[in-house]
Amino acid sequence: MAARARAPLRIDLAGGWTDVPEFADVEGGAVVNVTIDKYVHATLEGDAVTYTHDLTASGLGSSACELVLAEALRHPDADLDELAEAAFRSERERGVIGGRQDQYAACYGGLNYMTFRTARPATGPVRIERLELPEPILLGLQKRLVLVDSGVQRLSGQIHEAVWAAYARHDSDVTGALLALKQYGESMRNALLGSDFGGVRQLIAENWTQQKRLHESVTNETVESIFALAMKSGAASGKACGAGGGGALVFYASSEGDAVRLRRELRAAGITVIEFAFVMEGLVDE
Repeated sequence: MAARARAPLRIDLAGGWTDVPEFADVEGGAVVNVTIDKYVHATLEGDAVTYTHDLTASGLGSSACELVLAEALRHPDADLDELAEAAFRSERERGVIGGRQDQYAACYGGLNYMTFRTARPATGPVRIERLELPEPILLGLQKRLVLVDSGVQRLSGQIHEAVWAAYARHDSDVTGALLALKQYGESMRNALLGSDFGGVRQLIAENWTQQKRLHESVTNETVESIFALAMKSGAASGKACGAGGGGALVFYASSEGDAVRLRRELRAAGITVIEFAFVMEGLVDE
């Protein structure tokens, strides 16, 4: 009999990149992300795992979802931390220089502040703080975020290789950007817990500025053209999801009315707008 499960995709709001051990084991990392009602589904029949995706846009953690699902279906008695770590190791064995936020988001779901550090005998490498917001605040945040598919295919592995090679050389721009991104992860946590939407707006904007400092391929002409349209159509700030270079982009509008207008204008320009809702549940059987 076939076994089936699903895991949610995520939007990283601040601090991405700092979950990668090359940085986190030295400086510590901090990320805020939230899972959405778009999933990777997996079926195990015999020894083979097959996948279906609700979305094709990159930058939302789909690759990590696949690895988490494969581990979960093959090791149903493992706990969530074990599954996340096994998926992370599997990714590393494939030569991917990535972090841990996607695997833990896929397993746990929800709106979380994650901190990353070197694993110790009594503690793992990831600490998760579930951010419990009043329902009106959580819904208000959801309605102000506009998620789009840039339509640009990109290979995150190539961007990661370039960034981490520069970090290993002690490149001051890359190191400075990563340290700032770590601070934005913590600041985003505080803004959300304080219901500070102005702070959320500003941190998303500053996060994008630092993402672009990491490497020139984090953005490109198509991405910049979408940003230009969004910023004159109701967006107050925005950033690339994941490693950048294309894939999914998320914009923040200062009001629900601005968000409605932004979605309308982007669609009119032929850009794919992804409707979503936050979900608090992670990995589940189907």
